[in-house]
Amino acid sequence: MRAHTRVELDMKRSFTIGFDAKHANRGNTTRSSYARFIIGALADACPKSAYFRMYIESVELHKEFEALAMHHNVEAMEPDGVLWRRLSGLWRLWHVGRDMELGDVELYHALAGVVPFGLERRNIRSVATIHSLEFLRLRRLFSPIFNLYRRAIMLSSMRRADRIVAVSECVKRDLVRYLRMDAEKIDVIYGGCHRRFTEPVSMEQVDEVRERYNLPQRYLLISGTHSPRKNMELIIEALPNIDPDISLVVVGRGTKHTETLLRRIKALGLEHRVVMLYGVADEDMPAIYYAALAYLMLSIYEGFSTTVVEAISVGVPVIAAKGSSLEEAGGDGSIYLEPNDREGLVKAVERIAEDTALRQSMIDRGRDYASRFRPEVIAYSILNTYRRIGVDIPME
Repeated sequence: MRAHTRVELDMKRSFTIGFDAKHANRGNTTRSSYARFIIGALADACPKSAYFRMYIESVELHKEFEALAMHHNVEAMEPDGVLWRRLSGLWRLWHVGRDMELGDVELYHALAGVVPFGLERRNIRSVATIHSLEFLRLRRLFSPIFNLYRRAIMLSSMRRADRIVAVSECVKRDLVRYLRMDAEKIDVIYGGCHRRFTEPVSMEQVDEVRERYNLPQRYLLISGTHSPRKNMELIIEALPNIDPDISLVVVGRGTKHTETLLRRIKALGLEHRVVMLYGVADEDMPAIYYAALAYLMLSIYEGFSTTVVEAISVGVPVIAAKGSSLEEAGGDGSIYLEPNDREGLVKAVERIAEDTALRQSMIDRGRDYASRFRPEVIAYSILNTYRRIGVDIPME
């Protein structure tokens, strides 16, 4: 194995933990943000008592991943040899156990829910994090072959894992209901957000970002990959009934569904009120949140929403959908609607726009609720899960 970071040889440690860091070394998806958050939180919480190996498939490092690898107790590992680098998917499933055994790894945390085969015979304990069961909750959005494949991989991983982490109570309920998993084997541990969302945002930052992206003075914000599940069309269709001085800003990665959204925007004559932003710099997101009138997340289903946590951490009111995990992410300071309640959305936006006291109350309650997603709180919970299967790492 080749290391991307220099590790201090005299570092005292008691445990070596391995991570599936495939998603941690990718862009800003929910799973990539979660993976980097968990690894960083644990590395900070256990600077002397644990050493963390991140197993990745690619030598090309994402900038946030490179920053993570700068921790003195973190090392990034890739497949050894040309063959396994070319067959990195197979390496991740079948061969990484051998590499972990050689590296004295005692526990492997599958941050994306895929547990490699053969860990049991190598005496490596395992934890699998499950993010979502959307392929079962929203079957119509996926092909039957994909659903069968995902179900088989997930069931196999969870049965072989010593412990399961669900990212929300919603996901835990789904695991029990749809896959008949033992509730006693599942711990609910939320994710968190990057520390940049907990730092103060200055008006200078807001003004600079507003000018660079040509943001409206008053706008509602949506963030996320363009997907039918995100229910962005309902928000677009509600916009004509909202104060014309209020615009909509959509930040996220475009997909085939983007064309559907653009056609709907054009059909409603909203080109002047909807701003579509792609490739927004990570560092600019806190200011974009902060300047928004409200953050909207009316998804039909979410396993957990990091963007809602980001919004309440920055200090912006949230309007979200009922029915999955969004109430868990936003707390009791947010407004919740049925995913198809267009009229309710219009009224909620009007309340926030007109009632200054309500808006401030939502901001204050949201920030207070966001404290449960602090890195040290999540690290403590993860370490408790490890402790349940015999790996007792002290926080320092």
